[in-house]
Amino acid sequence: MNVLFIFLTLLIDPGKIGEVNKAKAKAGDAFARGEYKEATAQYRTLIDSMGVREEEVAMNLAHSYYHMNDTANARNTYMGLAGSANGDYRSVSFQQLGMMAHRERKLDEALANFKSALKANPYNEDARQNYEMLKRKLEEKRKEEEEQKRNQNIKPSEFARKLKAQADALVRQQKYFEAYTLMSEGLKIDKTVQHYSEFIKRTKDVSEIK
Repeated sequence: MNVLFIFLTLLIDPGKIGEVNKAKAKAGDAFARGEYKEATAQYRTLIDSMGVREEEVAMNLAHSYYHMNDTANARNTYMGLAGSANGDYRSVSFQQLGMMAHRERKLDEALANFKSALKANPYNEDARQNYEMLKRKLEEKRKEEEEQKRNQNIKPSEFARKLKAQADALVRQQKYFEAYTLMSEGLKIDKTVQHYSEFIKRTKDVSEIK
């Protein structure tokens, strides 16, 4: 056992260790300065030229790609780390994959990734907050879609159609608040005005912006 240990120790090149540590330091400094292109180049040198296979280096490379908005390389690198035996690396990888999916409006995919991040590390609070926020958002979205479908099945009365025509005229004059008020008051008189609920919501949102 001692002989084997000594033999393995002799195989380690102190010069190479120094080069690797120097490259790591350069990469870390570049990342800290926000110079992600330089950091990426250093991390690629560590992996491609120096044969470093440390997951920490791969994770930092993925983060560098992410900050550069290099989505394809960031995703591929995070996906490689998503199979890590280390729960922390798996969790962060799924969390970042969730963030990218959310940016691309792939909300169900993002939710699944955040859930996987929590399974890998239940103490990942960023993943937990993102999961809970997105879950509420999706539930609200589904409720709105269901309500819109129900409202579309409501046949508007003649009164409701005339009211909508008046509101459209106000919108063309950019009088969004007046249009919203007109439709809201009309809804109190005639429930079939609910057919135009999406229009009512849109005029309300625009009036609040203005």
